Amino acid sequence: MEPTPLPEALRESQKRRRERILIILILIMVVSITSLEVYLVRQGGQPVTGSLLAFSLLNLNTILLFLLTFLIFRHLAKLFLERRRRVFGSRLRTRLVLTFISLTMLPTLFLFFMAWQLISSRVDFSWGRQVEEHLEQALEQRKAFSQGMEEKLRAYGRLFSLELEGQGRWTAADRDSWQAFLDKTRVAYHLSGLELLDPAGKPLTASYDPKAGELPRIPPPESDTGEMLQRQPFQGGELLTFLAPLKGPMGALQGYVAVRQFFPQPLAGAERSIQELRQMQLLLRPVKVSHFLTLVIVTLVAMFFATWLAFYMAREITTPIRQLAEGTLKVAGGDYDFQINQEGQESRDEIGFLVQSFNKMTQDLQISQAQLAAAYRELSQSHSLLEARKRDMEILLKNVAAGVISIDAGGRLTTINDSAAQMLNWRREEVLGTDCRELLPAGEFQRLAEVIAAARNSPRGTVETPLHVALPDQTLYLLIKPTVLKDEAGQDLGVVIVFEDLTELERAQRLAAWREVARSIAHEVKNPLTPIKLAAQRLRRRYLGRFEDDSQVFDECTQIIISQVDELKNLVNEFSRFARLPQLTLAPQDFNALVQETLLLYQEVHSRITLEFQPDPNLPPLLLDREQMKRVLLNLMDNALASIPDRGRITISLKGDAARETVALAVADTGSGIPGRDKARIFEPYFSTKRGGTGLGLAIVNSIVAEHHGQIRVEDNVPQGTRVVIEIPMIRGEYAGHAAGSG
Repeated sequence: MEPTPLPEALRESQKRRRERILIILILIMVVSITSLEVYLVRQGGQPVTGSLLAFSLLNLNTILLFLLTFLIFRHLAKLFLERRRRVFGSRLRTRLVLTFISLTMLPTLFLFFMAWQLISSRVDFSWGRQVEEHLEQALEQRKAFSQGMEEKLRAYGRLFSLELEGQGRWTAADRDSWQAFLDKTRVAYHLSGLELLDPAGKPLTASYDPKAGELPRIPPPESDTGEMLQRQPFQGGELLTFLAPLKGPMGALQGYVAVRQFFPQPLAGAERSIQELRQMQLLLRPVKVSHFLTLVIVTLVAMFFATWLAFYMAREITTPIRQLAEGTLKVAGGDYDFQINQEGQESRDEIGFLVQSFNKMTQDLQISQAQLAAAYRELSQSHSLLEARKRDMEILLKNVAAGVISIDAGGRLTTINDSAAQMLNWRREEVLGTDCRELLPAGEFQRLAEVIAAARNSPRGTVETPLHVALPDQTLYLLIKPTVLKDEAGQDLGVVIVFEDLTELERAQRLAAWREVARSIAHEVKNPLTPIKLAAQRLRRRYLGRFEDDSQVFDECTQIIISQVDELKNLVNEFSRFARLPQLTLAPQDFNALVQETLLLYQEVHSRITLEFQPDPNLPPLLLDREQMKRVLLNLMDNALASIPDRGRITISLKGDAARETVALAVADTGSGIPGRDKARIFEPYFSTKRGGTGLGLAIVNSIVAEHHGQIRVEDNVPQGTRVVIEIPMIRGEYAGHAAGSG
């Protein structure tokens, strides 16, 4: 592309500037002349065709519009020739011009037709024959109403004169009775005024409607004997007054009674409106022609201005775009040294900035291309390495038995493997991205935060410590090892926590320790109990009858010793049974029948308690120690009965889970329940919530369930009470035939 010579560019720029000035002047003149025409039409009162000045202005407007049309079509012809010659950018310029013209002309023409319809219909509606007919009908109705009101006033006047003549009181002393009569009669007949006049027409007394105010004085009657109807203009309306004569006994004129009624709209106003409308109808066609020409001129001005603006905007847009398109082709071909020549056509708007940016871009492209290629190769290698490490890490986390979670610096959970989700009873999709403060109780989060703080303060950035974690449905004993993560700058990225579930191990160790303690207690305590009991019995046999005064005291004391020794023996026996649980004897058993058999022991004895059993008819035979499992049921039933103070319900249910190959035994009561702080220790030996309890019942139950490779948990019953759930494995397939044969 060869740069355009500077003189030619300047001449083209000056030519375009002259065209812009000429078009703007023409537009201003057209708008001014049109405004003057509209003003003359509104002020003149004669049709526009009859005004020589308006006709001259219209012709001048037409000449200016033709000149403007010539300039527009000149540009259209030039654009058409450029498209025929296939000048680069002419297609885009044509589309822009057509788009601008279409976007302007379509709504302009639409507005023109809509405005003309509205103006035409408005003029026809305001000055048309229909309005005249309505006014004439209103006038006829008004005349009929006025005639009716005149007849009504005549009748009222004659009636009132007869009443006043019949009373025959016309002295000054009777003025009060006249006033009362006038007030009462005016209100009763809804009149604007009622007056009594002397024979000369002077008012004697009157009664006026407060809304109408004091009415004007009645003109003197023209005749002193007959009736008379008068019309007076009043407050923009019309006041009707009917005078009826009052005759004395000898037929002499005594005065007049005046009946007065006010009408807001006189007949003369309606007649004037009709005359004015008929005069305006003579100007209907000239006015419509004037409005039509005004709309045409305004529409043409708007269309011509939009067309010229379309050419101008298209040229301003397409010229730099054409240069950019040529430069893009050069750059696409590998010519990174290409520069757009802006000499003589500098622009300070966004398109000019785009051209400058393009030139700068081509300067930087050659330098950045090599850097980009090297960076891409390095990034690809890093990405491949990271993807491989990510796959290895996911496989490792999925198959490792320990729980692994990661927490970012803001305390949000970012990673959790399957083992951790199973231990904590969390769903991965629900907890990922959640703040740990929302996942853990406040106390547990505080303890975890203290361990993480210890890891941050450790020189190695990690510590290992056991931790009890109390979750809503269980308490875990975990061995946790948090490791602090930091970047190259030493900034804290979060922490990775690896933990193992030692709950069952701790429970087994604690149970074994308690068994050893129970064995020692049973051995050490049981030996002296028998000599103590025998000595007390020997004292009773030998000395019970020798104490005359203190024989009762002696009897009570020795009896207490013997009874307490028996209670200690029972306690020691419980210790012994807990310490030396018999070896399990597993055999296929019908669990439904075993539960039903146990419930029979309680149904007659505890009639105040409702016992309900929900068996599982599809439950297969299970490998159980019948006596030990029966002992479990008895302990759970005794605890449930002890928690119900008066009346209540105990529900025992069996439910098999074929997918997990487990069966769940649930004992739910409606008793007082177990506090949340005691649920974690409820299966520990010598811990009891009952007064006088040994604390060994549920410990024995826990041991028996553990021997059956099962699990036991305590939870709240809904709406109240406690629910104990035992899960043990189902019998395997090879025992099914044996169970059927033994049955």
